[in-house]
Amino acid sequence: MTSRVAVLGAGLAGLAAAAELVRLGHDVTVFEARDRVGGRVWSESITAAGGYHVIERGAEFVLNGYSTFRDYCAAHDLELVDTGMSYYIRVPADRPGVTTEDMATLGRRAADAAAAGSGARSVADVLDEIAVTGPAREALEARIEMSTSVRTDQVTAEETLEHVASFEPGPSWRVGGGNQGLPNALGAALGSRVRLGETVQTVLQTADKVLVTTTSGSETFDYVVVALPFGVLAHPTDVSIDLPEWKTAAMSRVVQGNAAKLHLALESTPDTSAVMSVSDRFWTWTANAAPGDVSPVVNCFGGELDHLRALGIDQGGADWEEKVRALRADLDLASAPAVLTAWPFDPLARGAYTAHAPGFTLADAEALAAPHGRLYFAGEYIDLEYTGLMEGALRSGDSAARAIDHRTTGKAAS
Repeated sequence: MTSRVAVLGAGLAGLAAAAELVRLGHDVTVFEARDRVGGRVWSESITAAGGYHVIERGAEFVLNGYSTFRDYCAAHDLELVDTGMSYYIRVPADRPGVTTEDMATLGRRAADAAAAGSGARSVADVLDEIAVTGPAREALEARIEMSTSVRTDQVTAEETLEHVASFEPGPSWRVGGGNQGLPNALGAALGSRVRLGETVQTVLQTADKVLVTTTSGSETFDYVVVALPFGVLAHPTDVSIDLPEWKTAAMSRVVQGNAAKLHLALESTPDTSAVMSVSDRFWTWTANAAPGDVSPVVNCFGGELDHLRALGIDQGGADWEEKVRALRADLDLASAPAVLTAWPFDPLARGAYTAHAPGFTLADAEALAAPHGRLYFAGEYIDLEYTGLMEGALRSGDSAARAIDHRTTGKAAS
C-alpha cells in the first residue's frame, strides 16, 4: 500500500528518509525552511592563493565506520578524498609541556575508570575521581569539549570517554568538491518533492491522518517523518508538535552541543596540520582538498557555548580571528577577513550536534527513536552508535522510512 508521507527537514536525515520512502514506493513531500538542502551540511567556496577553494561551514569529517555515508556517495558517484591529516590527533599548542601521547594516556586511564564505575557520572566526575590535575587534564578536557561541544560536567562519562580516548592517528575523508554534494544529489533525485522555503508551523495528529501546516498552507498526510534539528524540535516556540511525556523525558537527557567554524584564506599552500588552543577551546587544521593537494585555507572549529561567546562569535568573530592568527603564525595567512559560521545563533538549527547527559540510558535511546502514533523521528540525535554525526543522521533516516514501510505493507526491511 502506498502512503502519503511528509518529511520535515531536508538535512541528511530527512533526505535519507525521503529517498528510501520513494525507493519503497511511497508518495513523499519534503518541507525545508531554508532555500537549500543539506541543513548543517553546508559547503561554500572562498578565494585563497589566487583561486577558489571549498570550505565546509558545517559537518566535515567522514570517519571509519561510515558505511551508510559511503553507500550513499557511491550511489551518486561521489568520491571521498583523504584529508591527509588525522581528525584524532591535535597538538595542544598553548600547553607546550603536554604531548598528544600524554593526552592519550590520560584518556585511556579515564576511560578505564569510567567503564569500571557505575551510576550517572559525567566526564568531570571521572576526572575528579582519578585525581588528575594540571595541564594534561586541561588538554584532555579541551579535546572533549571541542568534540562534544558541551562542558565535561554535562556529558555522560563512559560513552564519551570510550570514543574520545581514541588517539590513534586514523584517516579521515571529505567528499570531493564539498560534502554538500551528497545532499545536493539526494535533493536533485527527489526533484519537485522537495519544497524549499516552507517553514513547518504545526503538526496535528488525528486518528488516521496527520495535518501539517507550513507557511504556505495545510496538507494532510498518512505519516510524518520529523527530521528537524534537535534544537528546533526541543524549542517550543519554533514548531508545535504534541510530543508525549515519555519522549520529552528522553529528550531532557540529550544535551544540545554548540559549535562554530571559522575559515581564513592563506596566500600559499601549507602542509597538513592539526593544532588546538586548550584555553580557548578551538582547534585548527589544514587538509587535502584532492589527493596530495592541500587547500590554502586554515579551518577552525570551536565548541562549548561559554568559550564561543568569549571568542566573540555573537559579535562577528573578530576576537577569534585574532587568536587564530596568533596561534597559526606558522601559516602564510592572507589579509582577507575570516568567514564565520555560528550555529548556536542560526534559528533553523539552534546549535550544532548533540551529546548525552549523565543518566542517559538505552531506554532513552529507544524512546528517542520510537514513533509517536503516525509521527516517526530521524536526526543525528537518534542513532545511538553515531550520535551527532553525519552517519547517524543517514542511518536514522533510513530506519524511519523502513519502519513506515513495514507498518503500511507488513514487509520486512529490504
